[in-house]
Amino acid sequence: MRTVIIVDDEPITRMDLAEMLAELDFTVLGEAGDGFDAIELCRARRPDVVLMDVKMPVFDGLTAAETIVADDLAECVVLLTAFGQRDIVERANRIGVTGYLVKPIEQRMLLPTIEVALAQSRRLRQSRREAEQARRQVEESKVIARAQGLLAKEMGVSETQAYQELRRMAMDKRTTIAALAAAFVEQRTRRQEVDQAKSLLQRRRRMSESNAYKYVVREAQQQGCSMEEAARRIIAELRE
Repeated sequence: MRTVIIVDDEPITRMDLAEMLAELDFTVLGEAGDGFDAIELCRARRPDVVLMDVKMPVFDGLTAAETIVADDLAECVVLLTAFGQRDIVERANRIGVTGYLVKPIEQRMLLPTIEVALAQSRRLRQSRREAEQARRQVEESKVIARAQGLLAKEMGVSETQAYQELRRMAMDKRTTIAALAAAFVEQRTRRQEVDQAKSLLQRRRRMSESNAYKYVVREAQQQGCSMEEAARRIIAELRE
């Protein structure tokens, strides 16, 4: 049995919708009279469907729908309105609303509209998941390539050999190559920041390498921060 929350500032409209939905075997989890309460109710109950009036006090329906869709608080949102304005429909589509009904609501239109809205919402979710997965894969590829280059330079080997070494280390540590590469790049980046701060201290303040390193350590201790943060502050100060 599908669940629904009804949001409308008119109690009689909420009552009529609740009766229609009950006849269509929906479970009404709750009702709200404005957009703010609708959001809080969705956070608490996580319905399949939100039937949302557009014109309401506190938060209007479109503003509330935007939050509900963005925070994934319901499977889908169906807007209810007495107005067939194009700008409302266009904004609803941009937000991710997948259903739209014009008042007065006819019971025969409720079920097909909700079914279409649920199906469209699932397609949008799948599309977003696939886009996010593709984005992550691109980012992981970039990190792996950077780790390959750094490791190849350190070991004096080809990038192909460096990749094989990353794969071996990932297998040994029972993690993914992407996760190992990210940790490797982060560690090398931190080391580079400290080395850069040391180099600047040696050039600008005529310090020995040993004294430059001690200076970075002392700054980190005095400021209560990491070596890398202290190094970044030193670099910024010496470059002014």
